[in-house]
Amino acid sequence: MLDNSLHDWQIAVSSSKLGLLALELLVCSLHPFPLGDSPCLDPKPDKTFVFLSDADLILSLLMFLRLYLVPRAALLRSSVLGDASYRSIGSLNKIHFQYPFVLRVMVNSQPGKVLLTFIVGLWIIAFWVLSVCERQDMDDEDYLGKTVWLIPITFLTIGYGDVVPVTVCGKMVCLFTGVMGVGCTALLVAVAADKLEFNRAEKHVHNFMMDIQCTKEMKYSAANVLQEAWLLYKHTKRKDGRRARQHHRKLLSAIHRFRHVRVRHRKIRDQVNAMVDVSKMQMIMCDLSSGLSNSHRELEKRIEALDSKLDEAMRLLSALVESKQQQGL
Repeated sequence: MLDNSLHDWQIAVSSSKLGLLALELLVCSLHPFPLGDSPCLDPKPDKTFVFLSDADLILSLLMFLRLYLVPRAALLRSSVLGDASYRSIGSLNKIHFQYPFVLRVMVNSQPGKVLLTFIVGLWIIAFWVLSVCERQDMDDEDYLGKTVWLIPITFLTIGYGDVVPVTVCGKMVCLFTGVMGVGCTALLVAVAADKLEFNRAEKHVHNFMMDIQCTKEMKYSAANVLQEAWLLYKHTKRKDGRRARQHHRKLLSAIHRFRHVRVRHRKIRDQVNAMVDVSKMQMIMCDLSSGLSNSHRELEKRIEALDSKLDEAMRLLSALVESKQQQGL
């Protein structure tokens, strides 16, 4: 209504939106109702504590449907939706500001916080669902503690085997937790690798220093090759076989070292050449384009000057021909 400046609310409300609104109200109304036989309302010392009844079990699991409010709150509280310039530029580029786009923005800006929140929330949900599924098949002494222990070791794909699910529901929850753990572990590795990677300036500095170091090592290796070659020639002339063989081995070792350093220096140069900035290339192309345009304008000026000179020469030549014709008459 606000985006289209509508005054009548019935124009903006359709049957599908009314159905979604009714579904949302139904989801928000799902919760276990307190009854008279609850241990909190009617405590009886001689009565054993029941974790959840069958009706409360179904309602407690359906309550997790309210998690749709989390991405909605993230969307409404995000700076992307509240920034007018962001929305105007996005609308020009046909970007829809919905949950996937806001989620990608949050992951790119704060990956560690988003992953940590997602993992903790997943652990809490999996812990509650598993405790509900396994409430009658585990021991009553350390029931919740075993459930809390089973979720992280399944999420991290460790699986000691000291605690295992018994029911089909519990097995499905552990399977889902393990699959999500593999995915979250891969995301954590990707985030850690991105944080440990050099930025553009650090890459340039590191490659520059490595280039200098390899250049020094290559010069030192070349000097060793020349030195050992001279000593080999010297002792060969003196017919000293033992020293000649010794310096011959050192010469081969120096040549091998020189080749190794030269290959490493070539790899570093290839990395430096591969790190050419796009902005620098754009500046070079802009300079070339401006230079070509300036040369084109200068060429046009010269052609115009040459054209005017030719017109002047033709005018003088025609005047000369007319004067000659008049003198002949």
